[in-house]
Amino acid sequence: MLQQRGHLTAMTGDGVNDAPSLKKADCGIAVEGSSEAAQAAADIVFLAPGLSTIVFAIKTARQIFQRMKAYIQYRIALCLHLEIYLVTSMIIINETISAELIVFIALFADLATVAVAYDNAHSEQRPVEWQLPKIWVISVVLGIELALATWVVRGTLFLPNGGIVQRYGSIQHILFLEISLTENWLIFVTRGGSTFPAFTLVAAIAVVDALATVFTIFGWFSEEIGNEPVPNPMGGFYYNQNRQGMTDIVTVVVVWAYSIGVTIIIAVTYYLLNIVPSLANLGRAKRNVHDTQMENIIGHLSKLAIKHEKDEHGGNQFSLVGKSSDDADDD
Repeated sequence: MLQQRGHLTAMTGDGVNDAPSLKKADCGIAVEGSSEAAQAAADIVFLAPGLSTIVFAIKTARQIFQRMKAYIQYRIALCLHLEIYLVTSMIIINETISAELIVFIALFADLATVAVAYDNAHSEQRPVEWQLPKIWVISVVLGIELALATWVVRGTLFLPNGGIVQRYGSIQHILFLEISLTENWLIFVTRGGSTFPAFTLVAAIAVVDALATVFTIFGWFSEEIGNEPVPNPMGGFYYNQNRQGMTDIVTVVVVWAYSIGVTIIIAVTYYLLNIVPSLANLGRAKRNVHDTQMENIIGHLSKLAIKHEKDEHGGNQFSLVGKSSDDADDD
């Protein structure tokens, strides 16, 4: 009945007679000391006695679900960010980021999110389920916002005063640093704010952010050697032939500050999207209220029995009575 309503159901048992129910349930649980038949039919076998193992298993499963959900939203938004910006930059200004730096962007993102498996994820109080349409909507919005933020940085570099460049800098490395920082910090947004992030996650992201900063300062893997735009005191730009793709510290600090601001905006957007009523139940399994009412009626009728008696004149009398607990168990 519960499965017909669209619910995920679990069943516990320990005997041979429980094996069919354990097999039919979405999650069959064989308790401690159960028979081999029950263990073979079950999805989960408990080795410790008591109900605390069930509570612990549910909590752990929901924490794993939360980590997977956070990573999926992060990964979709990250991929859309790069795809939207790179495609539009090639179409509009015929420019792209070097392949080496793109590889390092992907590598840094992967290294940072390896620690997600050890994060302090929270467990929801209500049953969780994959709301894929909602996940896609939120991820697409975040990816578009990240791409727009990168375009803002690129747009400032067309300004006569150099925009975000304070002294000198490499266009590709400035974009590389902004993309790396905002994408790495995105995992802090998608994981939610119910718990503090684990030290391993913070440390992993701090290491890759430091590496991205060093890459930018020293101009490693730059294709702009001798072509870094530098603000000219007389107006416009000149190209420093001796900087070798490097970027000054002040510009790096400005990029960091800008990336922090972008992350705050992303976090606010993520929070607002999660409280929008129209998205709250988007993608959840639909429950038919009419069917539920009929099933409740049938369930109540199953607890009734027809009682047959003879009256004092020998006539037949029929009446509805409630079943005893023993009769209900036999059914």
